[in-house]
Amino acid sequence: MRGDNQSLWYCVRQRAGPLVKECRALRPRLSRYDSREDRRDKNEIVRSKHTAVCRTQVDRLELRLAEFGFRGSHYTMTCDDFHLPDRYDGMRKMFRAARTRMQRWHGGPFDWIGCIEGKHGDHRLHVHLVLRDEDFSPAEVRHLWTAGDVDDEPVLMREGGYRRLAKYFNKERPDGFVIPLGKHPWSCSRGLKAQIPEPERWRDDSGLIEVPDNVIRCRKGAHENDFGAYYYASYILPDGPQFGGRFFI
Repeated sequence: MRGDNQSLWYCVRQRAGPLVKECRALRPRLSRYDSREDRRDKNEIVRSKHTAVCRTQVDRLELRLAEFGFRGSHYTMTCDDFHLPDRYDGMRKMFRAARTRMQRWHGGPFDWIGCIEGKHGDHRLHVHLVLRDEDFSPAEVRHLWTAGDVDDEPVLMREGGYRRLAKYFNKERPDGFVIPLGKHPWSCSRGLKAQIPEPERWRDDSGLIEVPDNVIRCRKGAHENDFGAYYYASYILPDGPQFGGRFFI
């Protein structure tokens, strides 16, 4: 790793609800004179998914889920045999109609994240939906979803943090059969992205990421070689007056 005192770390910190993600990196410059081995080692730093806090679909969804704080519920909405559509487009129309009923019931727009699946388990199309507890109770969701059954659980669980559900929502990819090609694995309300603060960016002479002692969950990682280094950390701040809501299970 480079050891000169004038090397400054590229630092990025992203907040979303109680979630904080931070990475610090000494990024090498690629050169046309690099050997194959040198370029490979440099790319381990430059292209690593951990040198950015919002690079993948899982990263993007994790930030949106974190905006629900400790007051988010994850609903799995299934269809009985009579209402079960035979195609993805039919389920999408049913899901859109359900959100329209919810908006009328709620009296205006509300935050949501949704995902249509049908490739795992019994291969029946179904919907996953994330809502704020203050917007809808489980009883209201069951009343408004008229096609079948509804199960619910907290968004934030003891294991996996918000990333657990973000990975789950991204597990099924378009295949051209069950899920049409080009379809995004998940969608969300328009105003949800706007609630995520802009990332903080700065240069620093230290690669140390300070994590508070009282965080709920923390992930850390690092990589170093002769050309550079990166360190990253992701943690969830404890429940407090600024977040409120029930604690995860």
